[in-house]
Amino acid sequence: MRTLSGCDLRLHLLGDWLLVAGPGAPEEVELPAGPKHLIALLALNGRCARTQAAATLWPDCPDEVAAARLRAVLWRLRHRHAGVPPLLEIGDASLALTDDVAVDVHRFEASAELLIHDPGEREVPDDEAAAAVLDSSELLPGWYDDWVLAARERLRYLRLSALDALADRRRTQRRSHEALQAARAAISVEPLHESAHRTIVRTHLENGDIVEAVQHYEKFRAMLERELGFPPSELFRELVHPYLAGVTARRIARTR
Repeated sequence: MRTLSGCDLRLHLLGDWLLVAGPGAPEEVELPAGPKHLIALLALNGRCARTQAAATLWPDCPDEVAAARLRAVLWRLRHRHAGVPPLLEIGDASLALTDDVAVDVHRFEASAELLIHDPGEREVPDDEAAAAVLDSSELLPGWYDDWVLAARERLRYLRLSALDALADRRRTQRRSHEALQAARAAISVEPLHESAHRTIVRTHLENGDIVEAVQHYEKFRAMLERELGFPPSELFRELVHPYLAGVTARRIARTR
């Protein structure tokens, strides 16, 4: 068996599970379902007590059965996959990923937090963080474990918040195309996310595209009332109110 020890390790959980090793042209590391789930759990939750890991991965099993299954997974990683670089720190009471494993979720979280909390006054451009958030995929599609669903929803909300912050920052920087791109990405995650629709309308208004702004508002208003039965927020209504009458009057004039 070829040994991959000493190689860079990169774990991808955004999208399908993928572990690659090696610089340059990396090689995929193939593992069975049990080790994959354990590695994903530790990547998402950090250091974990062995009892907690076993109970989380096999919640319907008695404690002793879950503990035995965890021992089997660890044995498999140590012996059947001896050519795989060390992935875990295995202690008597706890488990963790080694520091050698770079996890895409961690990079995404750091990028999202930077966009949300940084005032945008740094000398270092935030384009790399923006790309990480814009290009992010859903966490482990097709996995329906409770701990995955909880993490997926947490990352979904974090991405929405980061896209909101990015769209607003790009709008204030007069980078209108990028502001609209970020807002539309947020809408693709949650079609009824009002703040993203509001950013689109505000950007169109600031660019003098009043008809585009009003049309977008009216489409959102109709969708919101159809899906949830209530109108946009007062803040959104006040934003477009000065322009609604003029656009409506022009439409009436064209029909005469």
